[in-house]
Amino acid sequence: MKNINKSIFRLLAAVLLMSANILYAQETVAAAPVVDRPIYEELGMSPTALASVMVTITLILVFFVASLASSAKNVLEYKRGKTNGTIKTLLVLAAFSFGTDSFAAGTTGEYMIDFPDAAFWAFLTLDVILIVLVIYFAGIIRGVVSEYKVPSKLKFFSRWNRNMMDAVPVEEEAAILMDHDYDGIQELDNNLPPWWKYGFYITIVWGFAYLVYYNVLNAGPLQEQEYLTEMEEGDKADAEYRLAHPELITPDNVTLLTDDASISKGKEVYITYCQTCHMENGKGGVGPNLTDNAWIYGGDIKGVFGTVYNGAKNGMVAWKELLPATDIQAVSSYILSMEYIAPPNGKAPQGENILE
Repeated sequence: MKNINKSIFRLLAAVLLMSANILYAQETVAAAPVVDRPIYEELGMSPTALASVMVTITLILVFFVASLASSAKNVLEYKRGKTNGTIKTLLVLAAFSFGTDSFAAGTTGEYMIDFPDAAFWAFLTLDVILIVLVIYFAGIIRGVVSEYKVPSKLKFFSRWNRNMMDAVPVEEEAAILMDHDYDGIQELDNNLPPWWKYGFYITIVWGFAYLVYYNVLNAGPLQEQEYLTEMEEGDKADAEYRLAHPELITPDNVTLLTDDASISKGKEVYITYCQTCHMENGKGGVGPNLTDNAWIYGGDIKGVFGTVYNGAKNGMVAWKELLPATDIQAVSSYILSMEYIAPPNGKAPQGENILE
């Protein structure tokens, strides 16, 4: 007990000495590392803010040290009898000394507190010592408490763990030793752990409930239906994203649109930009007839979109510079939905008939 008190006294004496050194922080600047700028500027803080942070951290550590020291004192008194009040007195002195030293630098300059580098390093050293004290007192408490019996609550969990494992004590393993071995390796006839069996029973109950819920009552979608639903939602989200980002639609990934809204939009684009050359309803004029099965540059959605998108050798401009890709996709889909207009009302076929 005396040795413990002596060790505690030495540690606390070091704390008091370090706290006292803060009073002379202004005169001991040379002891701190030399930097071009003050530490509080390096940290992007004002000296007042840095001082507040360091004071707060150190006060918290002092509180923990005081609490752990009191607890260590109590457990030691319980185990070995009463001790003197040296620990508590030293801690109170340390806390008081720290409280007065935290503003040792004064209030000079443009800031409320002028917090020099020396004070920062002193506080940091003090914090390290306090952390050592926290670890020291925690070790004392843990060492003393571990010598006593396990509380009743912990006994309950210990018994529960033993029952769930159903393990045979090592000294009784001879009773379950099997009469064969292989290369000196012997086998024990242990029971399956109850936790494993209970888990297996739960999976059986869960499987039965799953069968009734999905296959008997049809209360939820099966995996195939969930997959199809998710694919539909994914396609819808993909279409919405492409609509919001028309630059992503290219001749390589364009798809045919068949909904009324898209066809109507494509018709508006056609009337505005395409009808001048291809005439009304696509029967052909300067440009070829768009309603027959003959195509110069391809008659599927990729071919039509690519022709409109990149332009053509016959003088058709590249509309990708003038229209968003969504409009080109809509008008290409509309072109493929046009009704056939035969000659002489429509222009004679040009290009290759895709049906032949």
